[in-house]
Amino acid sequence: MRIDCTDVTFSYGEHKILQDIDLAIPSGSLTIFCGETGSGKSTLLQVMSGLEQPSHGTITYSDPHPRQATAIVFQLPDTQIFAGTVQEDIEYGLEMRGVSKQDREPKAREALKQVGLQPDDFLARSPFLLSGGEKRRVVIAGALVAEPKLLILDEPTAGLDPAACRELVGVLQRLREQGLTLLVSTHDLDLFFPLADQVVVMREGRVQFAGEADELVANPVLMEEAGLELPAAARIAHRLQQNGMQVAIPISVDQLLQSFDAKGFVVREPVDGEQPLSATVQLRASLPESKRARREQTPDLEEDHHSPTTRDGSWDWNAPQIGHSLLERLDPRMKWLGMFIFSLVLLQISNIVGVLASITLLGGMLSLSNIPWKRVVTFMRPFVLMFGFFWLVAALQWGGGDVAVGPIGISYEGATQGGLGVLRFLLLILLGLVFTDTTTGAPLREGFEWAIRPLRKVKVPVRDLSFSVSIVLQFVPWILEKAGQLRKALASRGQDSRGLAKWSPRHLSFLIVPLVILVIKMGDELAVAIESRGYDRHVERTSWYELKWTRKDTAATAFVLLTASLLMIWG
Repeated sequence: MRIDCTDVTFSYGEHKILQDIDLAIPSGSLTIFCGETGSGKSTLLQVMSGLEQPSHGTITYSDPHPRQATAIVFQLPDTQIFAGTVQEDIEYGLEMRGVSKQDREPKAREALKQVGLQPDDFLARSPFLLSGGEKRRVVIAGALVAEPKLLILDEPTAGLDPAACRELVGVLQRLREQGLTLLVSTHDLDLFFPLADQVVVMREGRVQFAGEADELVANPVLMEEAGLELPAAARIAHRLQQNGMQVAIPISVDQLLQSFDAKGFVVREPVDGEQPLSATVQLRASLPESKRARREQTPDLEEDHHSPTTRDGSWDWNAPQIGHSLLERLDPRMKWLGMFIFSLVLLQISNIVGVLASITLLGGMLSLSNIPWKRVVTFMRPFVLMFGFFWLVAALQWGGGDVAVGPIGISYEGATQGGLGVLRFLLLILLGLVFTDTTTGAPLREGFEWAIRPLRKVKVPVRDLSFSVSIVLQFVPWILEKAGQLRKALASRGQDSRGLAKWSPRHLSFLIVPLVILVIKMGDELAVAIESRGYDRHVERTSWYELKWTRKDTAATAFVLLTASLLMIWG
């Protein structure tokens, strides 16, 4: 399947992640996407897969039904496995596409064979108990089972050992021979450059280069500006050129060795007392006299170029991206106070005027915090559905009510009181989103520990309490992030992202089971990390974050007290 991107831009809130992308992907080719963390690789792949829509520009496909013909495999296999057995997990995509039950198993078996796993050994096993390499191959099998024309893989070798990486490369080679179009985002340039028909270099959301790997490795300046390092074979060849040796710049070790043979080099092991770099390659004949002149014409790359500007990490769709907003700069003690006061006020609201005033207040806080509305909607959607069910239950009345439908009636009073209760809790959750998204873990903990420090006098374990609160507050965004990744993975398997079908009990179980496993796994890793760092509850902790109260905090506190008083009067 051919793909053409024209002037594609993608924004998250006010933040432009992709800008002016013009790119052509030939049918049946293998294209490598590389760039430093945060350059936009993963975002571009999700836009090209159809999971995200560009803010501007167009993407055209040679296939009339690109979503059905596209499969994507994300970086972490743990966020893409759902069912109790490998067979059920692989067949999920077929089920979403309406394939009959009797036709699914043969297709699942064939998909497992494609990735080098024996069906009889794996179909009945739990995917959650497989090794990292086996999980990744099962996830790829789940993508291949729908017979896509386009397969997208985001960092497919992350966490794999060398043997598993080589096996994965063999799988991709076979898929390309079958005519599948492959898009691969990777940092492992040594492994994937020899396979690539095209290499795309991303830098700060833009395409800096798109062309053949041979052309790219001959231009180390471009690679360095993008925050990348040449493959090892190309680095060796460039260093040899700087020392006066005329060798071609290869993209693989095999090409480098072939170049040595063609130039009359002898490859041998270093002798005793000899530096490996100088002894690895030796000319049969002496170097030409113009060696020094060539070295002067070829400046050392490490001295000639500056280090590229780095980013703060890869873009995370569910994590807060707030920059330096007004609320973020406030002292955490002030924000804890505001959170406490507004929570008490919201629980006391008893009429629609107070609710509307609270909604207006929280809307203003969201604007000041620069939290994108897309994130707010994603965060609040499951809570709205859950509390909407509670509202319905509160409105129903058995054996009566203002409007009776058989034995069940609807009570206006129950609907009113239940609706107010639901709105109060939804506003509390929204307030919590603003609070956690504008304050990172260390400030949260320092502010809370400062507030409860007097409790030491009555033997309350203040340090343990503040540490626990900090972990809980940071765990909630992490859980929401993983839930978002799981939902996106389900959508990539063919689940319709529209309507209420995705919120059915069966489909919700596909989210809950892996999410619980991820939480347990994260808890174990956190416990090991705490133990390995020698956490001692009896030793006084040295604070690295300095609490600093300013005039802005005083003004914000006055605003909180005034607003809370007005809400109490109106509500």
